[in-house]
This record gives sequence, C-alpha cells and structure tokens, in this order.
Amino acid sequence: MDNIIAIYGKTCSLKTEVAQELSQMTGFKLTNRSEKATTEAKYTRVATAAQLPESFHRALDAETLKMAHWNEKLMIFESAFMDAVLAGQKNVYLVHLRADDKVRDQRWKHRKEEGGGRTRQLGESVAERDREDDLLRKKLYRSSSSVANPVLDMDTSDRGAVEIAREIWESFQAEAGIEVVTNKPAMDKASARGIFPGATTGAVTRFNAKQTPFGGYIRDDKSGQEIYVHKSALGEVDTGTLEPGMKVAFEIVADSFGGFKALKVRPSV
Repeated sequence: MDNIIAIYGKTCSLKTEVAQELSQMTGFKLTNRSEKATTEAKYTRVATAAQLPESFHRALDAETLKMAHWNEKLMIFESAFMDAVLAGQKNVYLVHLRADDKVRDQRWKHRKEEGGGRTRQLGESVAERDREDDLLRKKLYRSSSSVANPVLDMDTSDRGAVEIAREIWESFQAEAGIEVVTNKPAMDKASARGIFPGATTGAVTRFNAKQTPFGGYIRDDKSGQEIYVHKSALGEVDTGTLEPGMKVAFEIVADSFGGFKALKVRPSV
C-alpha cells in the first residue's frame, strides 16, 4: 500500500460519514472495519461489538493489517481503534475526529430514531458505548485511551462531513503529493443553465469505473447537459456498469462541488 488515510475517533464523531465522502470524492476504496464488527454483533445478538469475543477482534485486526499491504495507491481505513490497529505501519495519514458530548448525544438519538429497528447504532447510550470501547481498547492495546499523534485532530461538532472530507483531502494532497484529476467540467452558472434537480432520463456518453473519474457522464434529455455519475450510483443496474448510448433513468441532485450529479441510475423503461 502506497498510502493510507486512517480515520479514528469515538462513536458519533462522523467517522463513517467523512470516510464515505472521501471515497466518493476521490474514487479510492474505503474499508469500514467497525461495520464488520457491527454486522457480527447483530448476527450473534450481542448488545455491542465490544461484547464480541476477543478472538474476533484479534482476527479482524490481523485481516486489517493484511489489507494495509494490498497493492493499492491509496485506501481509506475507518474505525474507532484504527490508530492502534495501524500503529507502526508506514505511510499512514492519521486523522482523529471528535465532537462535543452533547452533539454526539444528539447524533446518537437521531440515528436511533431514524433507523428504528434496523438501526446500525448499537448500545444504550453514547456514555455507555464510550465506557465499553475504553475497556475493549485497554484489553486489546493495553491503554484505555489513544496514544497516537494524528496529523489532523478535527472537531466535527458544528461541521458537516463534506466540508471535513474536503479539508482532509486538501491537507493530504499537500503532504503526499497525490492529485486526483476527475476530468469533471467546471459547473458555473452558464454551464448549469437548464439543469433542474429531480427525476429525468438520458443517454450514457462515456463511463469507466476503474480509473478517474471512477464513473462517467449521462446527457440529460431535458437540458442537453452532461451530468456526472459516480460508479456508486449504479445500485439498480444489474451489470454494475454503463455502456455508451445506454438509455437510463436517474435523479439529478446537487453535488458537493457546486454542480450536479446523477443518483439512483437505472435502465430506462
């Protein structure tokens, strides 16, 4: 692995949201190690991932370390303990995210209420999750608190995931010298004229999920403009890819760069 952006922090600090935005923004792979633990906890019907057997966590860490040696230019790793898991590894750009307890409590309640019975937010409260995570960190890494020295230490209390992800990427680029060229045309007021958010149809003009821009473009039937589509927007396309000339239906939404993008892409009926 040439480079790793590793994001860690306590529950409800926006780790997952920021990591997802970074992946969407750059096209680089994301591995959310906490998600695997959450899935195992729900499957085995334990209250939190911290209550899983120590052997599970050891195996998960070993698997993560193997991934850190994959032949990739860059990957994004995210979990509460990623600072400890990747300690001593080379070319790790370590980012710590934190937030005020009151804000974390609000996020916790929102996720619980929004997810209902399907919520991925495990545990009884932020305070209880913190207590259990501290105990697990001490058991696995001999310290209940992080001893890492992150490159970035960011307060997410009053900031959004997109803004934070952009700052992380700009800082990383400046230090690592990696540039991602998306080939995405500037979306100024003139070029955006006639484009309206909402449901529409169009024809694929070009698409490549394996290299930048990690997606392609669809010419909107209504405006005649090309709309960018990331490979992650193809959940309803059986083949997982698009071919030039293919007619599709999709949703136009505002993106995080001041322009528009396509979501919910599916074959046009």
